[in-house]
Amino acid sequence: MLTAARFMILTVSALALLSGQSFAQRQLPSVVQLPSFSSFSYDGSVLVPDGGEAHLGSVKRSASGSSRRGLSRASGFDHGISQATAKVHIIDHAEIDRQLLGGTPEEFLRRQRANEARLGIDPLAPVDPDGKGKSLVRQARREYRAGNQSSSFASYRLAIGNLRSENLRRLATAEFKRLFGASADQALRMASLR
Repeated sequence: MLTAARFMILTVSALALLSGQSFAQRQLPSVVQLPSFSSFSYDGSVLVPDGGEAHLGSVKRSASGSSRRGLSRASGFDHGISQATAKVHIIDHAEIDRQLLGGTPEEFLRRQRANEARLGIDPLAPVDPDGKGKSLVRQARREYRAGNQSSSFASYRLAIGNLRSENLRRLATAEFKRLFGASADQALRMASLR
């Protein structure tokens, strides 16, 4: 008694033999395994001294499997680890300058304030909270005009995250979506999940 699957294989074999082509020469379907990606994020703060390191978290994964058909047997194993660490090394450019130029810290500070006054820089002036975001939007536009799509995309994402003003964030988001379409929508949705 033939089952439907055996009947179909016999029919295909018979058709292949009739057409002058052996069953072994026929193109059989193949399986392609694509790599899988996973990510995790850390949202928090840690205190790390200069020259120190902090372990923020990690994820370990392991999988194994096997299959057996007749006398043949196949097995596979997959192991992976993802981790986040923070290594800190503080570079104080003002202190390096002071040491190179010589003098006591007070003398160096006096010279630095005199230079700021000469250049018209007020160290106590309020800092624009959207300055970094605006700068990133300008960079994203330059990169887009230069044809650097991936750099422009990353700059827009960073800019939107750094803009404090709701109006500026809305304008940057609209520009980002207009230039990158569905990719921008997906990036913004992923950023909102964090």
